[in-house]
Amino acid sequence: MRYKTESLHNQVNNFFHFDNMGFIDVSIPDKLFKSLKKECDVALDSNDEKVSGLSGVGVPTHRYLKNKHNLQELEILILNLLKEYKIKFELDPLQAEFVNAQPTFVLDKPWINYQKKNEFLPTHIHDGIFSYTIWIDIPYDSYEELKEGGGHASCFHFHYTDILGKSREHLIRLSKRDNGRMLFFPAKLSHQVYPFYTTDKYRVSISGNVMLDIKFNDGQRREL
Repeated sequence: MRYKTESLHNQVNNFFHFDNMGFIDVSIPDKLFKSLKKECDVALDSNDEKVSGLSGVGVPTHRYLKNKHNLQELEILILNLLKEYKIKFELDPLQAEFVNAQPTFVLDKPWINYQKKNEFLPTHIHDGIFSYTIWIDIPYDSYEELKEGGGHASCFHFHYTDILGKSREHLIRLSKRDNGRMLFFPAKLSHQVYPFYTTDKYRVSISGNVMLDIKFNDGQRREL
């Protein structure tokens, strides 16, 4: 016996989405990209090394970005992205919990990642409120990588949990055309970088964090 299903279109008052955050995907200005790439081409042998909890055998080498012009232009770009993020996601960390404080955004010192064949970055989060990644030199084609290493080879991978507690993912497959592409995302959003296999060239990217510099009414300061 078949039951007739009637549409509830006229009875539905509204559809509700829970508040959530996402990330911004942007192409950085060409002039800034060229200047960053110029520094990345020599920084492996000249810039100071960054050591973190992820440093060690099997993970990329890190070098701090130090060119003052690059740092200034990157800061301008990121401060503009902060405004866009606030508008799009209706999120303003400056108004969150700091009723008795005067918070401002400050940029942590960005670093360059030099990743070799077979190296990876395990699942991790960053310090601060927001983070970003800029791809400077992707030396492979994602189609060839997937044939060589499987469904996640060479990819950038976000992990998050939905409202029912289920693990979700957002996979970004990278190729040479992604050079100059930037992702701007919440610092506590888990992510990882998978190995690549089809070239001996470095995979080069730039990462960094946006912190909150908190000045309380009693004069004390701390960064979050």
